[in-house]
Amino acid sequence: MTGRPIPIWAILHGLAILVLIGAMVVATLAETYYTRGIVTGRDYALLPDTDVNPMGVNTFLHEEPDDAVVVRTLDMIQAGGFGHIRQMFGWFEIEPQPGVFVYPDGQSSWAKFDRIVELAEERGIEIVARLEKPPAWARAGQPNPELDGPPDELADYAHFVEQVVSRYRGRITYVQLWNEPNLAGEWGGKPIDPAGYVELLQAGYEAAKRADPDVTVLLAGLAPTEQTGPHNLSDLLFLQGVYDAGGAAYFDIATVMVYGYGFSPADRRVSFERNNFSRPIQTREIMERNGDADTPIWAVEYGWVALPDDWTGNPSPWGAPVSAEQQADYLLDGYLRARREWPWMGAMVVWAFRFPLAPDHPNAVGDPTRGFALVEHDFTPSPAYAALAEAAPRIHAVHNGARSFTEEQRVALERGEPVQIAVAGDRLDLVMVGAGSATVTVEGREPVTIHSTGASRSPQEIVMAIDDLGDGIHAVEVRVAPAEAALVGYVVSRSPWQTWIFPWVYGTLAVLLIAALVAAGWRLWSVVAGRTGWPSPPGLLSQFSERGSRRNAG
Repeated sequence: MTGRPIPIWAILHGLAILVLIGAMVVATLAETYYTRGIVTGRDYALLPDTDVNPMGVNTFLHEEPDDAVVVRTLDMIQAGGFGHIRQMFGWFEIEPQPGVFVYPDGQSSWAKFDRIVELAEERGIEIVARLEKPPAWARAGQPNPELDGPPDELADYAHFVEQVVSRYRGRITYVQLWNEPNLAGEWGGKPIDPAGYVELLQAGYEAAKRADPDVTVLLAGLAPTEQTGPHNLSDLLFLQGVYDAGGAAYFDIATVMVYGYGFSPADRRVSFERNNFSRPIQTREIMERNGDADTPIWAVEYGWVALPDDWTGNPSPWGAPVSAEQQADYLLDGYLRARREWPWMGAMVVWAFRFPLAPDHPNAVGDPTRGFALVEHDFTPSPAYAALAEAAPRIHAVHNGARSFTEEQRVALERGEPVQIAVAGDRLDLVMVGAGSATVTVEGREPVTIHSTGASRSPQEIVMAIDDLGDGIHAVEVRVAPAEAALVGYVVSRSPWQTWIFPWVYGTLAVLLIAALVAAGWRLWSVVAGRTGWPSPPGLLSQFSERGSRRNAG
């Protein structure tokens, strides 16, 4: 005896239901892929050190014996729109012997660093001083004294940090304490030890704050890797180890190193094993899980290596090399993506501007690192330098997040004078204190007047100014009537397609799934009714209709 074949209608209904359920699963995975890490909203939650010039570049000015080269380098950096340089202040150079800041020839060991600070200051360029590279005397008792690593005595490092910060108080705003302590080559060849780094970090942090309470301390740059020790440790695991050891109290800015590893900055894959532009999202998630969402992140190294097709030197350890044109596009697109999606990201410091060694130098021939340079050794600009310099106004504009008006802008507003800002987003809100009105003018549009009631429970009231800015950079002028409300800041927000399309997709799929289930149930009931003598769905409806008519007639 054989069973009856499954009718075609049942197969089709079943397939439709399975397809719709599968589509909802796929949509859920797609939403995670496309939206992970994107921050939206209009809260006035200004993270410190995120309202800076986002463009920075790594330099090696301490290796330049010619002052003219230093001048030319900083001139090109300024002209390219870069506002920060990350520059090493090597401990071994500045303090060649304990407590001695003079070379054997009698020359001050501070001299060339004084000159770098002076020239950068003249051009309005902020310095991130890398305080690392211990002298031999400070590591004489270590098992591998020839390697960079923590000193014998943390007090010696603290003393060095205090000397640097004291000397440049008010002139160097940012100092970074060590570099890549998650790699054996930077940790004396010993097993990686986040808690040990926290001890060094604490010593340096407290010394820096003694010398200048206003100095901003950056966490050491952490090399992106998926290794789990003991010689190299993932940047993500190391950061969690820093939090576990109480390190959150000893840095003002967290750091990442963002290398594209041959992938486009549009690559949104996020995983422990993957090195790509999206990796900082995991760093941010670790910070939030540890209650440190109020701390910003800076990318202290950022780049894609570009090598010619006929490259015969050493292979790139930073993933597949890209062309010079791709490097330019990727660097620009990466800046713009970060500005649109990550308001917790401050400066992104390109690796690197220019390498001091000529290409034919024995130590440079075959070195793929030179593929990161924004300018050649002879100062010929790369396509990346040209692209970033041209796009600097787009990068500098406020794309997403809260900003405070500067002291200069506040003074102008209090006088009733207009203040200009450049924004790139869908919506602009003004943050006002007290009751009053403000005028907002977007280029090419009629002025708009907005009002604050002063009745908010918070002393600050967020008032919508413009909600249809559209794509592009917009020059906005704001003005407030004197003696009325004070303008203290503004919020630029975006509604990228990823954040609104998925609710529509889910809603559509849910309606279709319900319709498919109802249709399948209706058809099944009809079949069962035909076999059992039960009323079919249409017949049942007729019965209800007849009963209703009788009641009405009665």
